[in-house]
Amino acid sequence: MSQRELTIPSGSAGAKAWNWLAQSLTQHDQMTAYFEPLIQIVLPQWTTTGYRSKVVQVRRETADVYTLVIKPSGRWPQFTPGQYLEITAERDGARQSRYFSISCSPEQYSRSGNIELTIRVQEGGRITPWLREHFEHGGIVTLSAAQGEFVLPAGNEPLLMIAGGSGITPFRSMLQHLGASKSSRDVHLMYYGRDAQSLLFRDEFERLAAEHSNIHVTFMDGEEVGVISEEHITEHCADYAERLAMICGPTPMIKRSRALLQEMGVAVERIDFEYFGAAPIEMERESADDALVSFERSGLFTEVSAKEPTSLLDVAESQGLKPVSGCRIGVCHQCKCTKKSGVVYNTKTGAYSDTGHEDIQLCISVAVNRSEEHTSELQSPD
Repeated sequence: MSQRELTIPSGSAGAKAWNWLAQSLTQHDQMTAYFEPLIQIVLPQWTTTGYRSKVVQVRRETADVYTLVIKPSGRWPQFTPGQYLEITAERDGARQSRYFSISCSPEQYSRSGNIELTIRVQEGGRITPWLREHFEHGGIVTLSAAQGEFVLPAGNEPLLMIAGGSGITPFRSMLQHLGASKSSRDVHLMYYGRDAQSLLFRDEFERLAAEHSNIHVTFMDGEEVGVISEEHITEHCADYAERLAMICGPTPMIKRSRALLQEMGVAVERIDFEYFGAAPIEMERESADDALVSFERSGLFTEVSAKEPTSLLDVAESQGLKPVSGCRIGVCHQCKCTKKSGVVYNTKTGAYSDTGHEDIQLCISVAVNRSEEHTSELQSPD
């Protein structure tokens, strides 16, 4: 019996009864989740959530960057160039999840049946080096559907793409797509690397530029030219004001690029960007007073400096707590907990919470003192 045949409309009386029965018998919301480990003994690529897929190759790009070549299950849906996905793998009996941009085009996926995730090994990271080593000879992972809104804008307006380091991956997907679809859209990519060796896919981009007169690529060796500047933009892309700007890379580069373009007269709404990592905390404090954070289950509390805003996840970890977390950028929701009182600032939406009970994500929430009540009390999952 397929999973589709077991589906009951959500919110219906039948669904509630089915969930109650499943929880009573198996302690799972779905019967299929309970039997999943047994079924996977016979059908390794079967799962009730996500899409079980096969790693067919780990390709070395540089000393600290590699590409996972993955063959998704037949049910995996298509994607839009620039989107990312969640990859989940089992390590020592626990599931580990991370988010990575898809670094190939839909056309390459349709042609080969494989997608590519290009990953930089994070210094001190637990998962990025492990993925490279563990799947060197293949294996099974679970993929989510693709998601994300950092994609090619509609229309045919010319683009200025500014990439830094592994922030090139969504742009590679877009440029492959433009080349494969024989688009006439004019695109200029300015790609910054810390040195010449760290500029990924250089041969491929040079070939695309040679084959398509509307695709222009400028490689920027950081050892020679330093960080992005107004002089770089005006020298290499003099018609920048006529283009929509897209930026992806490390936080400092994005902040500098956005500020430069705005100083050069580019309107904010004509600049799109995506951070590779946690977004910077950009907030205006309404009080100079520090805030107190209390963690209910552990009984710990600590003071958070108003001058150095810090995510609640970092605050918890600094106190020796180990709340569940994953992406650390507000995507996976693994660090969700209940705020029982106080105000927090959401670094992803730029919004302040109310003072009462509310589910929040620790990685994108900052404690704020906005009233006489100085304490943010959390019922955290530590």
